[in-house]
Amino acid sequence: MERNEYNTCYQTSDYERRGPSSMSSIPDARDPFEKDYGRIVHSAAFRRLQAKTQVIGLDVGDIHRTRLTHSMEVAQIARGIVIHLNENNAVFQEKKSLDASLVEAAALAHDLGHPPFGHHGEYALHECMKPYGGFEGNAQTFRILTRLEGDKKLGLNPTRGLLMSILKYPILLNKAMADVTDPALTQHPPKASAYQSDQEAFDWMLAPFTTEERAFLTRTKELPNGYLKTVHKPLECSIIELADDIAYATHDLEDAINLGFLRVEELVDLVQVFLKYNKEPVLQQAISDLKQLESDRDSLKYQLNRVFGAIISTFIQNLEVHQLFSADQVPSMRISHIVSMPEDLQAILESFSQVVMDRVIHSQKVQMVAFKGQRMIHQLFEAMMNNHLLLSENDRILYQQVSSDSDRARVVCDYIAGMTDSFATKMHARLFGHSRSFFDH
Repeated sequence: MERNEYNTCYQTSDYERRGPSSMSSIPDARDPFEKDYGRIVHSAAFRRLQAKTQVIGLDVGDIHRTRLTHSMEVAQIARGIVIHLNENNAVFQEKKSLDASLVEAAALAHDLGHPPFGHHGEYALHECMKPYGGFEGNAQTFRILTRLEGDKKLGLNPTRGLLMSILKYPILLNKAMADVTDPALTQHPPKASAYQSDQEAFDWMLAPFTTEERAFLTRTKELPNGYLKTVHKPLECSIIELADDIAYATHDLEDAINLGFLRVEELVDLVQVFLKYNKEPVLQQAISDLKQLESDRDSLKYQLNRVFGAIISTFIQNLEVHQLFSADQVPSMRISHIVSMPEDLQAILESFSQVVMDRVIHSQKVQMVAFKGQRMIHQLFEAMMNNHLLLSENDRILYQQVSSDSDRARVVCDYIAGMTDSFATKMHARLFGHSRSFFDH
């Protein structure tokens, strides 16, 4: 494959699209990855993220993260990682560097497939779709990009480079579920990047790679419940995964403090424990700043932002690049290299995430909203499978054009997965006679 003359980190095939662009005849100074960025930002699926739950339900307040602001923060952190690595890591040079526009675009897109009510909505849709091929948020993102959003055959018609950058779990969902023997152990879906119905686009994405590269990228291990889990991911995807973890563990923890789920004093104790593992001056200063914060001060939100900014910078500046294979073994840098976090900082990150899980996600307030959301999705799915006239006009047409139960269920699933939290709540109220949204309680 011919390599791009300006940046040998990417090959010509990375800039290719599955179909011709409808705007290809219009002069445009942007490169293909920058066009991907624009298509995502201007998509309806991206806008809907503003009314979808990140961790804390939309009813709790009006300052905390939604799925949209979370995605924007992931993109900002991912861009910071790219800039830092390009400037400071010997692996990336002037003509062999990470593309910031590509990584930022993929980061903005990585959560497009999440349904209403966060991961609990994902679990509910998977339960509904088990007889029809299952549901998984990452696979739904791939489906949105390649089919649902924009052109009905090509979706947003993204570059192969962008699709590879969101390939966190390079396996089809049906294959990941293939060896399950006990359905009771599999309430949650396995991690996968595409559905069987989207295999054509999935195969197109992997087509330029050698047999050895594809075998390495799609390698799996079996989990105790029988699911198959992939063990590798592309270079840019490893960056976005780190940015996602950092954003979740820091910004959602910041929301937890601002909304009263956690006291500032508890955060000081949480961070201070890890000073013996990490002596970075930035982290030490962050802890010093935390000790001076008072929960009732007007400047709390601003100072928390500064503290978490310092912690995020510490994470970014200490990331490591690992070469898994030589260029002779695996020609593509996007498969032969990966970015990871040192174990001591990984411990800090995981401890932050655990606090969010224990104090926020498992709190009564969040669990009540999650339970109600799951129930709503089950009831919406059942109603629309029994009466397709409840679907939107476009989805009715799609429903009538397909012949199998699995394809009809996928149309219903796509419609519900695209709903915002508030739209799903209002539709449920119209169908089942509830006069008030549970957000009003």
